Amino acid sequence: MFFCKFQLFLVFLLISSTIGKSKKFDSFLENLVLEGDSLKNEKNNNENNNEEEEDTIVSLPGLNFELNFKHYSGFLKVSSNHFLHYWFVTSQGNPLKDPLIFWFNGGPGCSSLDGLLSELGPYIVEEDGKTLNKNPYSWNKYASIVFIEAPAGVGYSYSSDGNTTTSDDLTSLENYEAVKQFFARHNTFRNHSVYITGESYGGVYLPTLGARIVDGQGEFPINLKGMAIGNGYMNAKMNIDTSVRFAYGHGIIDQKVWNTLEMECCRGCIDGCDLSGLGQSCGRMVEDIFEFLWHSGLNPYDLYRDCDPSPGRNSMKMEVIKRGLIPSRMLHRIYSNSTKTLRWNLKSTLHGSPSVPCLNDTALTTYMNLPEVRKAIHIPDNLGHWDICSDDITEKYQKQIDDTSPFVKKIIKAHARVLLYYGDTDMACNFMLGQEFSSKLGLKLVVGKQPWMYGHQIAGFKTIYAKGLTFVTGKKFLY
Repeated sequence: MFFCKFQLFLVFLLISSTIGKSKKFDSFLENLVLEGDSLKNEKNNNENNNEEEEDTIVSLPGLNFELNFKHYSGFLKVSSNHFLHYWFVTSQGNPLKDPLIFWFNGGPGCSSLDGLLSELGPYIVEEDGKTLNKNPYSWNKYASIVFIEAPAGVGYSYSSDGNTTTSDDLTSLENYEAVKQFFARHNTFRNHSVYITGESYGGVYLPTLGARIVDGQGEFPINLKGMAIGNGYMNAKMNIDTSVRFAYGHGIIDQKVWNTLEMECCRGCIDGCDLSGLGQSCGRMVEDIFEFLWHSGLNPYDLYRDCDPSPGRNSMKMEVIKRGLIPSRMLHRIYSNSTKTLRWNLKSTLHGSPSVPCLNDTALTTYMNLPEVRKAIHIPDNLGHWDICSDDITEKYQKQIDDTSPFVKKIIKAHARVLLYYGDTDMACNFMLGQEFSSKLGLKLVVGKQPWMYGHQIAGFKTIYAKGLTFVTGKKFLY
């Protein structure tokens, strides 16, 4: 998983060099940057040094390698009652100059510490749930990274009054406040090049956060250089529509079911058919197909990768993400169906396939709840058990944004580069969604789809648009 992420960052250099936008920078991450003037330097405010010292992780349990970077953990007050937990790792290169990345996992309702400890961070939790091994492909080789658990109620982030009901708008507001509060605590990073990154429902988190950063430049300048989203949930309708087409194209949907959907529900043409808006029997057919993708025994994050059948596995993440990626207008219909069985020819297929939870997050959950780990990362005793995802947050979360294109356009207009990257076997947020979303932003096509190489092999394909937008697919990238 994390190796694929590293491959992706290698392609940043390839893409930028191809279109002639970059020269040579200290870090290949900088190749996402459009040439331009940096923000004026500001004097460092030393009054927050004590807060930074309080957040320093002095000793992290389970480490079996020597660190060459600093790390911090603490809480960012984003409202009168909400406090977001963050974990910050400085760059292994030149932390005084290297870019600063903010990372958000999706859900909504899943912890960004999944990204830290199992994807792109400097340490990886081993199966024993106690040991941290070095990640040779960590992004912090070239940049400092801030992992923020959002919204309140996710991971160790909390609400002092117990109210964690939230929405797209409130989450983006509090994420923006978290970024500002981070700079208040770590003011030496105030003028660094900033990239906002994430995956899955980060396709909503990041564009809405980026738009707030752009709108707030007059009051609180942030040197935003780029946004990168992995398998992003960019548009609710497109996600459903492309999921059905993806499933058929990969041999998952029976031909009779497809013909029925095409002829009786879509007037003979599924392309352009609003599958997420169909009613009655046609709508139920689409819902069943979508449900099947998650509970057929196939791995929704990598169609060709086996699911994890180990005992004691934690399947909460998969259920939370599935709920989070279903448009609100479909959610009630799917979960009000008490039988939750598939109809037509899909029914027999499902009953012949055991539903195997594909994720095993037991080790990560075990590690994050160790008393010595909680103490090391400054977690108050009154905070409860850490979970990788919160079904309570997902259930109460108010999804308000079905299409993020206005926010993405605003970010691009502000001269920040945008990278949308997708694994080509991911069913949760498939590459066809990103491809269609990118093509409909109204930007001039600069370079049509071309392969990019890793070693001597084709690793995926790239499509480059004007004004800094790049769409990339990768073989077996997953989140």
